Amino acid sequence: MDYRLVILKSAANDVSEAYNYYETIKSGLGERFLAERLVRLNDITRHPKYYGFIDDQHIIRDVRLRNFPYLVVYEIEHDAVIFYSIHNGYRHPDKRFEK
Repeated sequence: MDYRLVILKSAANDVSEAYNYYETIKSGLGERFLAERLVRLNDITRHPKYYGFIDDQHIIRDVRLRNFPYLVVYEIEHDAVIFYSIHNGYRHPDKRFEK
């Protein structure tokens, strides 16, 4: 069963910021970031319970992108996966706990 995908505005802003950052480094690198993010979001919507919890209440989960130092932070609610943030794990290691 695929879950509905809900991307919060904060997560969309995170993606835009990362895309712009990578495009300033090298043209096309931002596109690679977006493609990898899409693959990971598809993985999560198909198998959201596969990835581990990051909070004591066992609600919030995260998973790292394969080739970029970004973490996707999400929660499962009924038939939906809610994406809270996609952030750089090196620059903002504590951001994953913000909801």
